Amino acid sequence: MKMISLQSGSNGNCTFVETCGIRLLFDAGLTGDTTAKRLAKCGIDIQSIHAVLISHDHADHVNCAGVLHRKFNLPIWITQKTYEHATQHHRLGRFGDINFFKSGENLIFGKIRITAIPTAHDAADGVCFVIDNGEKRLGIMTDLGRTKSITSILQKNNSSQNELAAGEKKNDLCISSQKYFAGFVEQKISAFSDDYYERIILTLDGLLIESNFDIGMLSSGGYPVELKERIRGKGGHLSNIETANLIKLAGKKLKWACLGHISKENNTHNAVLDSHREILGSKFPLSIASRYDISELLEL
Repeated sequence: MKMISLQSGSNGNCTFVETCGIRLLFDAGLTGDTTAKRLAKCGIDIQSIHAVLISHDHADHVNCAGVLHRKFNLPIWITQKTYEHATQHHRLGRFGDINFFKSGENLIFGKIRITAIPTAHDAADGVCFVIDNGEKRLGIMTDLGRTKSITSILQKNNSSQNELAAGEKKNDLCISSQKYFAGFVEQKISAFSDDYYERIILTLDGLLIESNFDIGMLSSGGYPVELKERIRGKGGHLSNIETANLIKLAGKKLKWACLGHISKENNTHNAVLDSHREILGSKFPLSIASRYDISELLEL
């Protein structure tokens, strides 16, 4: 299984994954030409892509889905709610046939199975993805939002940040009992109240995950109070400390992690690596997905 981040950040997201002869793009936040050129730099013809899967309706993940569909005739896979919300709020242009899936479903492409797992992010119907080829599992997990267990990690590591838990409301997101993939069985566990993401990550061999903000930089930075509260609220993003602790829980099964969706204003590459190295040590394989260009090729 191969993964390349074509770009990761609030200025646009797109990730390439290839396994078992299937080539996929996850999210469509880059222009059609940029997507095609970056794939070509990796020796990949954009016309060879089998499908584009959209995680949620925010512009940096969906804005160019229409272009990829029309210009390159790429099939788009998206939830109904995400499609409706995205077309109402963004100028995506016309679509032909759309392939709809529901959060919680398994999608079969040839010999691989992709599980669309609901997230706590403040989108209309956001999901993250687990790609399973029968031997290895890769997680594409950005724009996650914060569960209570993740909030507790942050409070434990930085007690001065207790305000991060303020304003949390009783969760109303539950999903019925079903087997998502080997090693993970959801038993009506709330995505906002239990070890939801931790249990997913425990089953993975590779992981692209957001490490969005540095706590100190966000707190002291120039963002409006409302935006700061959104980022560190239950529907926002994960800090470096939270992400590093999630990865630490994964154990030896996880072979590597790629850290993405890094904030331009509230984070730096050095801050990301320092936080992760302090918690994970110096030996665990880490890479960073750039906001401006392709990442290294990562394989399982």
